[in-house]
Amino acid sequence: MLTLTAALAACGGGSSEIGSNQDSSQNLQTKQETAVATVTRADAQRLLEQATFGPTEADIANVQRLGIKGWIAAQIATPATGYKGTYYVNPGSGVACNKEVNVVKYETDALKLKNCARDIFTPAAVQRQFFTNAVSGKDQLRQRVAFALSQILVTSGYEAYAQADYQNMLLNHAFDTYSNLMLTTTLHPTMGDWLDMVNNDKPNAAKGIQANENYAREFLQLFTTGTSQLNYDGSVKLDAHGKPLPVYTQAQVTAMARAFTGWTYPAAPGGKVTWQGTVVHAGQMVAIEAHHDTDAKVVLGGYKIAAGGSALSDVKAAVNAATSYPSVAPFIGKQLIQKLVTSNPTPAYVSRVSAVWNNDGAGVRGNLAAVVTAILTDPEARGDVKTASSYGRLREPTQYMISLMRTLGGTTDGMGPNYWSGQQGEAVFMSPSVFNFYSPAYVAPGTSVNGPEFGVLNTASQINRSNYAVQMFFLGGVGADASITNSIGTHIDLTKFGALTDRSAAVDKFNDLLLHGSLSAAGKAAIMRYLNMYSDAQIKAHPTMLASYCVYLISTSPQYEIQK
Repeated sequence: MLTLTAALAACGGGSSEIGSNQDSSQNLQTKQETAVATVTRADAQRLLEQATFGPTEADIANVQRLGIKGWIAAQIATPATGYKGTYYVNPGSGVACNKEVNVVKYETDALKLKNCARDIFTPAAVQRQFFTNAVSGKDQLRQRVAFALSQILVTSGYEAYAQADYQNMLLNHAFDTYSNLMLTTTLHPTMGDWLDMVNNDKPNAAKGIQANENYAREFLQLFTTGTSQLNYDGSVKLDAHGKPLPVYTQAQVTAMARAFTGWTYPAAPGGKVTWQGTVVHAGQMVAIEAHHDTDAKVVLGGYKIAAGGSALSDVKAAVNAATSYPSVAPFIGKQLIQKLVTSNPTPAYVSRVSAVWNNDGAGVRGNLAAVVTAILTDPEARGDVKTASSYGRLREPTQYMISLMRTLGGTTDGMGPNYWSGQQGEAVFMSPSVFNFYSPAYVAPGTSVNGPEFGVLNTASQINRSNYAVQMFFLGGVGADASITNSIGTHIDLTKFGALTDRSAAVDKFNDLLLHGSLSAAGKAAIMRYLNMYSDAQIKAHPTMLASYCVYLISTSPQYEIQK
């Protein structure tokens, strides 16, 4: 008898693993140039896997109607869904919810009062909104890019209002210039608290005060340049001894830290700004010039910041020096490719994206709208099917769950997937460190190529991934939660696909929906052998049997788990 596990293994076939072969960019370019103008269904589905949290029939129709560039342009113009319904609370009050109710007039019904510690003083309410927005929001491309940016420009935890404000900032600047995004990120009080820029005082030898270097170091190492100089194709520049050339020196980190001095929290409602005053994690930090280092500074690339500048002019100069550095384009551009399209882009792909990063065609550097468009329209991204073994990316837990819900018409209040994301090692907006849940340089086990999302895949998380699928497709989903007002739970209703009785037709249907028709012959044969274990009478007696088993077997197979 064919076991369910055996069927899953066979379903993977040989084309979903990450290996070492790659289609050449020249051949892909030729295919792109000779392709017909009409967008095929399969290519539209693949685009939506890269640019949204999952294809829907309506989205596929829109891509085919507007064309790929037209659809991208329409998405860029779509306003952000955003995070709503949060408000300021003083974290110094702890979880004294009765006190907070008196201060800010929080809704006083018994249910909300009972859960206000969770919903106000943790990011739980924002985490739930993340999933509801990702499933039903119209601004899919903006959300997908903002989520990618949140994994590069990491902040973790905080009160609901704080994380909501920070994530709204990323949504609003997702298609801005990278320089503007980095300036806004630098001055956001949540980031200021997270990496110690807030209340960063100017040096004072007599008092033993030195500028805090934490933000300056991570700003360079993670947010802009990386530690090694890069060629535009992402390769590392080497010195005469074959060692990587560093981007910055310790002295330049210190100078950057000094440029970032003099900022404190904005005023709390009804309060005023004071140095080291009341903690406020939303809006923009406020400069207090008496605490800013006005001496001359030599920062990245030998860029000189003249003496006498203000806190704002020095921050702008430091951000400009970093975002203008040549390594930023391949360092951040490659990461965006990895998070949207494939973990192992060719050097030529990275070079093409770097070229657009350096000049969007109108002389603008770091135009994220143009960069994202270049990533998604590149020959290496487009086409009906990709067969190179190193192509693609593992669907991380959040994307895995949301994609199934969107494609199969699921509904959620966010509670279920938020719980399951934690079980799979990726509790949204709760990264264990500034380095995110996984490194962009993480190598897939047993290979020599990058597989960043494999950094959160282990025996426990893989079992929980399968358990989530069992919960959704065989156990009725997740019920309404009594701790949430108007909770609807999380469900995928497979009855909408009708009472399927033809085994082969059922496999073909979900092969089209979930794999854009790319299921291997071995995979289909394995699923058919499993379905043939059940009699026609059993199938007729259980109208969703074929749908449940087809969706489960495909969605937990390697061929689906690797987005290609």
